[in-house]
Amino acid sequence: MKDVIVIGAGIAGLICAQQLKQAGLDVTIVEKSAGLGGRMATRRLQGTWVDHGAQLISVKSDNFGRFIRKLEEKQIVKEWTRHVYQLSATGLLPPNADDRHTRYCCPLGMTAIAKYLANDLPIITNTRIVTVNHNDIKWQLITDRQEILETKAIVSTIPAPQFLPLFEEVLASAPSFLQALQSVKFAPSVTIMAGYNPSNSIPNEWQAIRCLDDPILDWISYDSSKHPDKALQPVFVLQSTAEFAKQSMEESDLEIAGKPLLNQVGRLLAKWLASPEWWQVHRWRYAIAQDSLGVSCLSTSIPLSLVCAGDWCAGKNIEAAYNSGLAAAESAIELLK
Repeated sequence: MKDVIVIGAGIAGLICAQQLKQAGLDVTIVEKSAGLGGRMATRRLQGTWVDHGAQLISVKSDNFGRFIRKLEEKQIVKEWTRHVYQLSATGLLPPNADDRHTRYCCPLGMTAIAKYLANDLPIITNTRIVTVNHNDIKWQLITDRQEILETKAIVSTIPAPQFLPLFEEVLASAPSFLQALQSVKFAPSVTIMAGYNPSNSIPNEWQAIRCLDDPILDWISYDSSKHPDKALQPVFVLQSTAEFAKQSMEESDLEIAGKPLLNQVGRLLAKWLASPEWWQVHRWRYAIAQDSLGVSCLSTSIPLSLVCAGDWCAGKNIEAAYNSGLAAAESAIELLK
């Protein structure tokens, strides 16, 4: 029987597991996907790699800053830009003076951070938890392979809407904990990854753009600028608004779901952006929490030791997920005393 099973191998789950292992606990991560990183996702396409989830890393706290500096020393992250331009109906505007701070990227893709954190951690990938049971002393997790995993404590770092179908029934005796999770709502997103002819001219201002009050587009970035020495052609990432994604989430034809984003960027910036040489669509059903809970993590000892963590607890970015993972490890250790 494990001391702790961590569900989810995003940054919160990986940081949490790392801390638990350093504390001497027997911990295992279970991840439903083949890869690591959660929404810190990178896809290999056309001889390059593209970030199709989280786009950048910002630093606010000293603790997270030390972590990023460590990654910078290991050449896992680097400074990317201090300027996220704003695109409105009146055109492209430079950022406000108070918004000109360093944003970091991963030259080898966002999943490079997850791979670094996962080193020496026991991780079971391609495995989905389908049933949760418990007795007086332990949790039982049944996987989609009908394997039974037993543990004293669970740390779940998956989005609350994915957590609830598994745990709602067994948490009937912890109504306030359950109510907090039920209050978390996520917004979806549609992401386009698109490659273009190298002959096209790309202004520096296109490196990172936040769209203001646009019904379709929320984000535009020149992804190849994160690794210009390795880029074979210009690759852009477009991310939709939540409102647009909600309308196209169930569309079976990905081209129909994604083409409006290309058409829109063609109208807003340059016509040639509407006609890439290749493009792919990825849909995130749980892209970002609409309102975070305002706590670092949630924990309960009823019916047994259980902690929930993730960027949806204390914020909406990578730093929030990192801090939540640290807090989850502390909570799990305390519950197991």
